[in-house]
Amino acid sequence: MSLTHRRILRGLVAVLLTCIGVGADPIRLVARQQSAADPAAIDQRLARVGADIFSGTPQVDADIAELKAILAANPKSAQAHMLLGLAYRTKGSTDLMGEAAGELRQAAEIDPTLIPARVYLAHLYLDLGRPERAGEELQTAIAQMPGQPQLQALLGECQRQLGKPDAALELTSQALKTSPSLAEARYYQGLALYDLKRRDEAIQAFEEVLKGGGTRSEVYASLGNAYLDAGRLDEAVKSLTAGVMLEPSRADLLIQLAHAYRLKGQLTQAETWLTRARTLVPETAVSGADQLTARDLSFEEGLVRLKLGQLDAAARNLRKSVDVDPNYGPGYRYLAEVYLRQGLYTRALDAATRAGTLGSPLPDDLQKTLQQKIRASPPKSPV
Repeated sequence: MSLTHRRILRGLVAVLLTCIGVGADPIRLVARQQSAADPAAIDQRLARVGADIFSGTPQVDADIAELKAILAANPKSAQAHMLLGLAYRTKGSTDLMGEAAGELRQAAEIDPTLIPARVYLAHLYLDLGRPERAGEELQTAIAQMPGQPQLQALLGECQRQLGKPDAALELTSQALKTSPSLAEARYYQGLALYDLKRRDEAIQAFEEVLKGGGTRSEVYASLGNAYLDAGRLDEAVKSLTAGVMLEPSRADLLIQLAHAYRLKGQLTQAETWLTRARTLVPETAVSGADQLTARDLSFEEGLVRLKLGQLDAAARNLRKSVDVDPNYGPGYRYLAEVYLRQGLYTRALDAATRAGTLGSPLPDDLQKTLQQKIRASPPKSPV
């Protein structure tokens, strides 16, 4: 779990805990479950571990060992299961995501009223690209707390990721009517507006989040992307740079920043950020999010090489992008252009045809040139 996500979740859970009468400090959730072994001692140990996990600099392995010891004494501690799930998530290992989800599910099964466990589980499912499962957890939570704006806003984001931006906009707007200053709701509203092609309204929403103090990397990333779409390149660079300063280990932000510099024609800066991003992207991507990042990195590297006239390198990078994602239309579109410039007209035609079927057709002028080159090519001799 990134520091940014931990900060978001801590703030959200603090509000939820207040609503259900536990208190604003996440570590006080331990008071809800009594241990059959030594309630006072178990509560104190849970409080220490909870404070450490939420501190932003947890001793994760020690926390996991302590929580396992607590669960050995009291396997029915919902809070211990929840904190263990968070500890697994904090390690950031893809291999532990299943373990994290399992612990959070156990927490919710033991104590169905422990809404924070469902919120964490919903966030985990969103990270895993499973918005439908995230939505199920949130619907259960909303049934217990109807109209709770934080839950509505997060459910709106689930709807957006399910391809339903209209429903997302309605839910986030409802949340903002109840809590106009809720930064998460405003941010998710901006994402829904952007998906609805209402870019300028989305930019306004993202700017409002930042003005309200929501200075988080994902907000800067979304705003920077919207600025790029609007052709506001200097503002895009400024926003994306601010995001990188907050979370320098986010490869997707580095790639976006390189994209902005490429559009500005500043290829040296673009290469610098791409080189940095390459050190953060594993050679073998496991999760869906990692695969998309790897695809985008190879694609952007290919476009920079194309701009520099390094056609062989451009072709290698662009082939990598479509190898990772065989349905990535832009990758085939630019691969066709590279092949055309290399004089590999049959390959160019194959890539252009694939790009067209995937909604990223070769521009008319290049398509016309390719057809002329194909017609002018000498026929192959019979074998």
